Amino acid sequence: MFLVRFEGLEINFIMSLTETSLADRKDQNQPSEDVFDDGFLRVEHRNYYVACGGHSIKLPRTEFLIFSRLARSPERIVPAEELWEHAWGNEKPLNTESLHVYIYRLRTKLVPYNLRIDTMVNVGYRLLLDRSQQTS
Repeated sequence: MFLVRFEGLEINFIMSLTETSLADRKDQNQPSEDVFDDGFLRVEHRNYYVACGGHSIKLPRTEFLIFSRLARSPERIVPAEELWEHAWGNEKPLNTESLHVYIYRLRTKLVPYNLRIDTMVNVGYRLLLDRSQQTS
């Protein structure tokens, strides 16, 4: 233990340690934003990993990036521009036809797992999780 001559500094030092300790504990208890897991669908965004019902789904990189963005906010509409930027970055201008082709490929691969991607015309897409048919 070391002593500080100015009490105000000592108190601030102790408070900052306490705040840091609480923040660390809070972070450990929170689920990571890099993993989506609802018990049936698991998406590890950093590891490029998707599993449904315990079965791994292999997706090419671009399809995974699109799916990953949709899985970050399931059941909510994600604008097409945002999906494009997530998968291709800002270098390429939005190509809705190309994006639609990738969505089509994803839909085909997700059908066996009761996962759907809805199109909201002129807006974007959303991932729908059909929990009624999910079995463990």
